[in-house]
Amino acid sequence: MAALTPNLTRRDEGGYVLLLTLITLVVLLFGVLFTMRGTLLQGVMTGNTVQRQKDVQAGDMALRQVQQALIATVQGSGNQVLDIAASGQPWFYAPTASSTTPAGAVPGATGPYANFWTTCSAGKQCAPLSSVVSVLNPPPPPINDASGQPYRVLVSVWPTNLPTNAYSCGTTGYTASYYAVFLHIAEASGSTAINTQSVIKLCTI
Repeated sequence: MAALTPNLTRRDEGGYVLLLTLITLVVLLFGVLFTMRGTLLQGVMTGNTVQRQKDVQAGDMALRQVQQALIATVQGSGNQVLDIAASGQPWFYAPTASSTTPAGAVPGATGPYANFWTTCSAGKQCAPLSSVVSVLNPPPPPINDASGQPYRVLVSVWPTNLPTNAYSCGTTGYTASYYAVFLHIAEASGSTAINTQSVIKLCTI
């Protein structure tokens, strides 16, 4: 009985080998592309993380400048509370709590202040860092990002609901008042940005 195995010629065998080779190359190509995509994505994520760490460092420097400016503002008004000393300043904002605006709401978070940093300049609720520190003499130099361009820093100072403390300022006779300092720090290119918040104590009459 004759065997049912097809009688393949060399030409047929060459075709099968070529087809198998092409399939193997396509699989390898997809593997290389997948690996490259993962590597590139990991590189971008690492770069963004490093840049955000630099943004945080820039925020720390900006906060120190704001603290100095707030102290200078208070001292320049005869040590009046910041509510009086900064009256009319666009970076000082005293929001009114309501049912739609809870007392714990902060700029940049979800809720009533989600778009705060895009609208606060027009609403005179924040100001650039350069405007806030203009009271210092000499004004500090701008804080630059990795490309050498100044960071875009917006500052908004709010009263807190913390009670004043007559004993926190030692024997100076002053009373401690507490204010929240909100910062929005963005690269000049706009690639990364962060929001920070801190509380500063000011000793006033």
